[in-house]
Amino acid sequence: MNVILVIVGLIALLLFSSTVFRDIGLNMLLNPDALMIVLGGTIVAVFLGFPFKRLRTACGDIADTFFAKCDRERTSQDLLDVARLYRKADIRGLERKMNGISNDFLKLGVSLLITHQSNDDIRAAMERTMALRVVSYHHSQNVLKAVARLTPSFGLAGTVVSLIKMFQHMASVEAIAPHMGVAMMSTFYGVIIANLFMLPLSSKLEEYTIQSEALMHSTIDGIEAINNRDHPLRVQERVIGYPISVDLSSLEIGATSAATR
Repeated sequence: MNVILVIVGLIALLLFSSTVFRDIGLNMLLNPDALMIVLGGTIVAVFLGFPFKRLRTACGDIADTFFAKCDRERTSQDLLDVARLYRKADIRGLERKMNGISNDFLKLGVSLLITHQSNDDIRAAMERTMALRVVSYHHSQNVLKAVARLTPSFGLAGTVVSLIKMFQHMASVEAIAPHMGVAMMSTFYGVIIANLFMLPLSSKLEEYTIQSEALMHSTIDGIEAINNRDHPLRVQERVIGYPISVDLSSLEIGATSAATR
Protein backbone atom coordinates (compact mmCIF):
# COMPACT_ATOMS: atom_id res chain seq x y z
CA MET A 1 0.00 0.00 0.00
CA ASN A 2 2.82 2.44 0.85
CA VAL A 3 4.52 1.71 -2.49
CA ILE A 4 1.28 2.47 -4.34
CA LEU A 5 0.86 5.75 -2.47
CA VAL A 6 4.44 6.76 -3.26
CA ILE A 7 3.95 5.97 -6.96
CA VAL A 8 0.68 7.92 -7.07
CA GLY A 9 2.33 10.85 -5.29
CA LEU A 10 5.28 10.89 -7.70
CA ILE A 11 2.95 10.78 -10.71
CA ALA A 12 0.88 13.64 -9.29
CA LEU A 13 4.03 15.67 -8.60
CA LEU A 14 5.30 15.02 -12.13
CA LEU A 15 2.01 16.11 -13.69
CA PHE A 16 1.89 19.21 -11.50
CA SER A 17 5.48 20.17 -12.32
CA SER A 18 5.13 19.55 -16.04
CA THR A 19 1.97 21.68 -16.19
CA VAL A 20 3.12 24.58 -14.05
CA PHE A 21 6.71 24.87 -15.20
CA ARG A 22 6.18 24.19 -18.91
CA ASP A 23 7.76 26.86 -21.16
CA ILE A 24 9.30 28.64 -18.14
CA GLY A 25 13.04 29.10 -18.23
CA LEU A 26 15.23 28.30 -15.25
CA ASN A 27 16.32 31.92 -14.97
CA MET A 28 12.67 32.98 -14.67
CA LEU A 29 11.72 30.19 -12.28
CA LEU A 30 14.62 30.84 -9.89
CA ASN A 31 14.21 34.53 -9.19
CA PRO A 32 16.39 35.46 -6.18
CA ASP A 33 14.84 38.90 -5.74
CA ALA A 34 11.29 37.55 -5.54
CA LEU A 35 12.36 34.74 -3.24
CA MET A 36 14.16 37.12 -0.88
CA ILE A 37 11.10 39.36 -0.66
CA VAL A 38 8.82 36.46 0.30
CA LEU A 39 11.19 34.54 2.56
CA GLY A 40 12.81 37.58 4.12
CA GLY A 41 9.52 39.24 5.00
CA THR A 42 8.03 36.01 6.30
CA ILE A 43 11.04 35.21 8.51
CA VAL A 44 11.03 38.71 10.03
CA ALA A 45 7.29 38.53 10.71
CA VAL A 46 7.54 35.04 12.25
CA PHE A 47 10.37 36.06 14.58
CA LEU A 48 8.35 39.08 15.65
CA GLY A 49 5.27 36.97 16.32
CA PHE A 50 6.79 33.92 18.02
CA PRO A 51 9.69 33.42 20.46
CA PHE A 52 12.67 31.47 19.20
CA LYS A 53 12.02 28.60 21.61
CA ARG A 54 8.52 28.18 20.17
CA LEU A 55 9.89 28.05 16.62
CA ARG A 56 12.51 25.48 17.59
CA THR A 57 9.84 23.34 19.27
CA ALA A 58 7.66 23.63 16.16
CA CYS A 59 10.51 22.31 14.02
CA GLY A 60 10.86 19.34 16.38
CA ASP A 61 7.12 18.64 16.29
CA ILE A 62 7.10 18.71 12.49
CA ALA A 63 10.04 16.29 12.44
CA ASP A 64 8.09 13.96 14.77
CA THR A 65 5.32 13.63 12.18
CA PHE A 66 7.86 12.10 9.76
CA PHE A 67 10.14 10.08 12.06
CA ALA A 68 8.23 9.35 15.31
CA LYS A 69 5.39 6.98 14.45
CA CYS A 70 2.33 6.42 16.65
CA ASP A 71 2.80 2.66 16.67
CA ARG A 72 -0.17 1.21 18.55
CA GLU A 73 0.98 -2.38 18.01
CA ARG A 74 4.44 -1.68 19.41
CA THR A 75 2.96 0.14 22.41
CA SER A 76 0.54 -2.71 23.12
CA GLN A 77 3.40 -5.23 22.99
CA ASP A 78 5.51 -3.11 25.36
CA LEU A 79 2.58 -2.85 27.76
CA LEU A 80 2.09 -6.61 27.58
CA ASP A 81 5.74 -7.16 28.55
CA VAL A 82 5.49 -4.60 31.36
CA ALA A 83 2.30 -6.24 32.68
CA ARG A 84 3.97 -9.65 32.83
CA LEU A 85 7.00 -8.27 34.64
CA TYR A 86 4.84 -6.29 37.08
CA ARG A 87 2.76 -9.35 37.99
CA LYS A 88 6.00 -11.13 38.80
CA ALA A 89 7.16 -8.13 40.90
CA ASP A 90 10.35 -8.09 38.83
CA ILE A 91 11.47 -4.52 39.50
CA ARG A 92 14.90 -5.02 37.95
CA GLY A 93 13.25 -6.43 34.84
CA LEU A 94 10.92 -3.42 34.70
CA GLU A 95 13.88 -1.04 34.91
CA ARG A 96 15.65 -2.83 32.08
CA LYS A 97 12.43 -2.84 30.03
CA MET A 98 11.91 0.88 30.68
CA ASN A 99 15.37 1.69 29.34
CA GLY A 100 14.54 -0.15 26.11
CA ILE A 101 11.22 1.66 25.50
CA SER A 102 11.40 4.39 22.85
CA ASN A 103 8.01 5.91 23.69
CA ASP A 104 8.71 8.63 26.29
CA PHE A 105 5.08 8.75 27.42
CA LEU A 106 4.98 5.01 28.07
CA LYS A 107 8.35 5.26 29.79
CA LEU A 108 6.84 7.82 32.17
CA GLY A 109 4.05 5.38 33.01
CA VAL A 110 6.49 2.56 33.71
CA SER A 111 8.53 4.81 36.00
CA LEU A 112 5.37 5.62 37.96
CA LEU A 113 4.66 1.90 38.30
CA ILE A 114 8.17 1.26 39.60
CA THR A 115 7.74 3.94 42.27
CA HIS A 116 4.39 2.36 43.33
CA GLN A 117 2.18 5.38 42.67
CA SER A 118 -1.57 5.16 43.13
CA ASN A 119 -3.96 5.13 40.18
CA ASP A 120 -5.01 8.71 40.86
CA ASP A 121 -1.42 9.92 40.95
CA ILE A 122 -0.56 7.97 37.79
CA ARG A 123 -3.52 9.38 35.87
CA ALA A 124 -2.87 12.93 37.10
CA ALA A 125 0.81 12.87 36.12
CA MET A 126 0.26 11.26 32.73
CA GLU A 127 -2.74 13.45 31.82
CA ARG A 128 -0.72 16.54 32.72
CA THR A 129 2.10 15.41 30.43
CA MET A 130 -0.39 14.56 27.69
CA ALA A 131 -2.04 17.97 27.93
CA LEU A 132 1.31 19.76 27.66
CA ARG A 133 2.25 17.70 24.62
CA VAL A 134 -1.08 18.29 22.85
CA VAL A 135 -0.87 22.03 23.57
CA SER A 136 2.63 22.07 22.10
CA TYR A 137 1.34 20.41 18.92
CA HIS A 138 -1.46 22.98 18.64
CA HIS A 139 1.01 25.84 19.05
CA SER A 140 3.15 24.35 16.28
CA GLN A 141 0.09 24.20 14.04
CA ASN A 142 -0.45 27.91 14.73
CA VAL A 143 3.10 28.63 13.56
CA LEU A 144 2.52 26.76 10.28
CA LYS A 145 -0.82 28.46 9.70
CA ALA A 146 0.75 31.86 10.39
CA VAL A 147 3.46 31.18 7.80
CA ALA A 148 0.76 30.02 5.35
CA ARG A 149 -1.02 33.37 5.80
CA LEU A 150 2.14 35.46 5.60
CA THR A 151 3.78 34.08 2.45
CA PRO A 152 0.96 35.01 0.01
CA SER A 153 0.77 38.46 1.61
CA PHE A 154 4.48 39.10 1.14
CA GLY A 155 4.21 37.67 -2.38
CA LEU A 156 1.57 40.29 -3.14
CA ALA A 157 3.74 42.94 -1.48
CA GLY A 158 6.62 41.92 -3.76
CA THR A 159 4.33 42.23 -6.76
CA VAL A 160 3.27 45.74 -5.76
CA VAL A 161 6.85 46.87 -5.13
CA SER A 162 7.99 45.45 -8.47
CA LEU A 163 5.13 47.14 -10.32
CA ILE A 164 6.05 50.47 -8.75
CA LYS A 165 9.64 50.02 -9.92
CA MET A 166 8.40 48.97 -13.35
CA PHE A 167 6.39 52.16 -13.77
CA GLN A 168 9.58 54.15 -13.22
CA HIS A 169 11.18 52.47 -16.26
CA MET A 170 8.32 52.57 -18.75
CA ALA A 171 10.53 54.12 -21.41
CA SER A 172 12.62 50.98 -21.88
CA VAL A 173 11.24 47.48 -22.49
CA GLU A 174 14.54 45.90 -21.45
CA ALA A 175 14.30 47.62 -18.06
CA ILE A 176 10.69 46.55 -17.54
CA ALA A 177 11.27 42.80 -18.04
CA PRO A 178 13.28 42.07 -14.83
CA HIS A 179 10.77 43.92 -12.67
CA MET A 180 7.89 42.08 -14.31
CA GLY A 181 9.57 38.76 -13.53
CA VAL A 182 9.93 39.70 -9.84
CA ALA A 183 6.33 40.92 -9.77
CA MET A 184 4.92 37.65 -11.07
CA MET A 185 7.25 35.21 -9.32
CA SER A 186 6.91 36.75 -5.86
CA THR A 187 3.18 36.04 -5.88
CA PHE A 188 3.87 32.57 -7.29
CA TYR A 189 6.39 31.80 -4.53
CA GLY A 190 3.98 32.97 -1.84
CA VAL A 191 1.13 30.81 -3.10
CA ILE A 192 3.31 27.73 -3.62
CA ILE A 193 4.97 27.92 -0.19
CA ALA A 194 1.63 28.38 1.56
CA ASN A 195 -0.44 25.77 -0.28
CA LEU A 196 2.13 23.17 -1.25
CA PHE A 197 4.13 23.10 1.99
CA MET A 198 2.76 24.98 5.01
CA LEU A 199 -0.93 24.01 4.90
CA PRO A 200 -0.23 20.31 4.15
CA LEU A 201 2.31 20.22 6.98
CA SER A 202 -0.25 21.79 9.30
CA SER A 203 -2.82 19.15 8.34
CA LYS A 204 -0.24 16.41 8.83
CA LEU A 205 0.62 17.73 12.28
CA GLU A 206 -3.08 17.93 13.18
CA GLU A 207 -3.60 14.30 12.15
CA TYR A 208 -0.52 13.27 14.14
CA THR A 209 -1.86 15.14 17.18
CA ILE A 210 -5.16 13.26 17.04
CA GLN A 211 -3.43 9.89 16.73
CA SER A 212 -0.95 10.69 19.51
CA GLU A 213 -3.68 11.86 21.88
CA ALA A 214 -5.75 8.71 21.28
CA LEU A 215 -2.71 6.50 21.88
CA MET A 216 -1.79 8.38 25.06
CA HIS A 217 -5.32 7.91 26.42
CA SER A 218 -5.03 4.17 25.74
CA THR A 219 -1.59 4.08 27.36
CA ILE A 220 -2.96 5.67 30.54
CA ASP A 221 -5.72 3.06 30.70
CA GLY A 222 -3.15 0.32 30.15
CA ILE A 223 -0.85 1.59 32.92
CA GLU A 224 -3.79 1.78 35.32
CA ALA A 225 -4.78 -1.78 34.41
CA ILE A 226 -1.22 -2.94 35.10
CA ASN A 227 -1.27 -1.17 38.45
CA ASN A 228 -4.52 -3.02 39.24
CA ARG A 229 -2.73 -6.26 38.32
CA ASP A 230 -5.16 -7.10 35.54
CA HIS A 231 -4.34 -9.98 33.23
CA PRO A 232 -1.64 -8.92 30.69
CA LEU A 233 -3.88 -9.76 27.75
CA ARG A 234 -6.59 -7.50 29.16
CA VAL A 235 -4.01 -4.76 29.42
CA GLN A 236 -3.01 -5.23 25.80
CA GLU A 237 -6.67 -5.24 24.80
CA ARG A 238 -7.14 -1.75 26.22
CA VAL A 239 -4.49 -0.35 23.90
CA ILE A 240 -5.37 -2.29 20.76
CA GLY A 241 -9.04 -1.43 21.12
CA TYR A 242 -10.54 -4.84 20.39
CA PRO A 243 -10.67 -8.09 22.36
CA ILE A 244 -7.66 -10.40 22.19
CA SER A 245 -8.59 -13.70 20.57
CA VAL A 246 -7.80 -15.76 23.67
CA ASP A 247 -10.44 -17.36 25.90
CA LEU A 248 -9.37 -16.15 29.34
CA SER A 249 -12.17 -18.05 31.06
CA SER A 250 -10.84 -21.33 29.72
CA LEU A 251 -7.38 -20.42 30.99
CA GLU A 252 -8.81 -19.71 34.45
CA ILE A 253 -10.78 -22.99 34.43
CA GLY A 254 -7.69 -24.88 33.34
CA ALA A 255 -5.63 -23.27 36.06
CA THR A 256 -8.29 -24.11 38.67
CA SER A 257 -8.52 -27.75 37.60
CA ALA A 258 -4.75 -28.04 37.62
CA ALA A 259 -4.63 -26.63 41.12
CA THR A 260 -7.32 -29.07 42.22
CA ARG A 261 -5.39 -32.07 40.92
